[in-house]
Amino acid sequence: MGWMQDRDLLIAETLAFVKGVKAARAGSTVPAQIVPIEEIKQIIQPEQSGNFDPPKFERTSSLPPINEREEIVARLASFKATQLRFQREREQYGSAILRDALNVADAPKPSNVRSN
Repeated sequence: MGWMQDRDLLIAETLAFVKGVKAARAGSTVPAQIVPIEEIKQIIQPEQSGNFDPPKFERTSSLPPINEREEIVARLASFKATQLRFQREREQYGSAILRDALNVADAPKPSNVRSN
């Protein structure tokens, strides 16, 4: 039995179970109908496809394919640029926080605030 048949059987069994639970919740006095697996197998038509090859996909990019080495170099350059940008942003943020902290410390205290 193929995986598609297994999947279809599981779906059919799940639907039968859901219907049974739904009927039980509704307070129905009709007992849930149990469907034997053999009947489910007869209902589901087996697929007679002997082709087990994976589907072939065409390239969707209009760019010519580049070799792996060029792709790796391009990805590394992009990664390095991103890391440098993150480092620059961290340094700017740290400088701004330090500058603000020093400005607050140097600011004159209001005369109505008592210091202990």
